[in-house]
Amino acid sequence: MRGGKVRKTVFINMEKEVFRGNVLDIGLENYGVVYNIYKQYSDNINVEYVNGKEERKNIKEEFYDSCILLFSFSSIWLKTNKKKFIKDIYRYLSKDGLLYIWDIDKGYTKVFNSIVKILVPERKLKEIKLRDLNVFKDNSKENTIKLLEDYFDILDLKSSDGIYCIKARKKLLKQKIIKDKIDNKEIEEINESSVNSA
Repeated sequence: MRGGKVRKTVFINMEKEVFRGNVLDIGLENYGVVYNIYKQYSDNINVEYVNGKEERKNIKEEFYDSCILLFSFSSIWLKTNKKKFIKDIYRYLSKDGLLYIWDIDKGYTKVFNSIVKILVPERKLKEIKLRDLNVFKDNSKENTIKLLEDYFDILDLKSSDGIYCIKARKKLLKQKIIKDKIDNKEIEEINESSVNSA
């Protein structure tokens, strides 16, 4: 191919992935990957697919057992927007909810231009063309882990051929623990004052 690099092909095997319970699929395009995996293991299909701000109003808080970001996290430009997005996902997930991210592992000054072939149950292949030529964007796994660490515990991390996969669990936030302690202290003080005044 004259005047540019030939696209390389990257393979991802998601045949053995299992998503149970209420699943939130947040993506730019509905590739049908999550649905194909989910229907394999569940009779009652409950996958909420979100593709933009207007659909976010339908999302329930503390409701979903899993949230999947399939090549959608890298589409968010600013670090502050990514952080806000993670906070939103934290709110949507139920206690011990899981976050799965598959995305491009590309730091500053790098580009990514590949065809990604995803193997899903029943030996079906889904093909996605991914291109990120913006050298000023940091979509590296290291950057993503830093953004996640305040809200999620990393359970698993895999990286190969310029693609990373992160599995993380929602953590109990310190602020929530502190707030609970303050609430409990206030309750104790109210109880003490009511006992003393009796």
